[in-house]
Amino acid sequence: MSEKSADGPLVRRIEDSDEENWSNNDGLIVRWWTLLSKDRTPSSGLTAGIAEIPVDAVAPERGHSHDQNEIYFILEGEGTLHTKTGKKHVIKGDAIFLPGGEEHHITNTGLETLKLLYVFDTDSFDDVEYVPPCP
Repeated sequence: MSEKSADGPLVRRIEDSDEENWSNNDGLIVRWWTLLSKDRTPSSGLTAGIAEIPVDAVAPERGHSHDQNEIYFILEGEGTLHTKTGKKHVIKGDAIFLPGGEEHHITNTGLETLKLLYVFDTDSFDDVEYVPPCP
């Protein structure tokens, strides 16, 4: 159940959001739930949600970029962050800043689902244009 107030905090749960995903003919790449986004909630300035990359997820052939800055915070699991400057092992508790325009993707290298919080510095998830377009 959501609690909404134009004059105060906004509380959202995963159960309040629709599951979305990217997949291709080989299977699931990532699934996510957008929790805060101006087109869905009475909020502005930031867009945030939870993403999960299963152990058996398909690794994308390349990363993606977008104009917005993005933050990942690893909630569970471990993986590899892939950027143009190389690869970095990431684990639970890591905070990652991705500047706008930086091509990136993350893969699960652990034995459990990789779960992360994502935050964009924009009002709405609809503002985020992925390059190249994601599946």
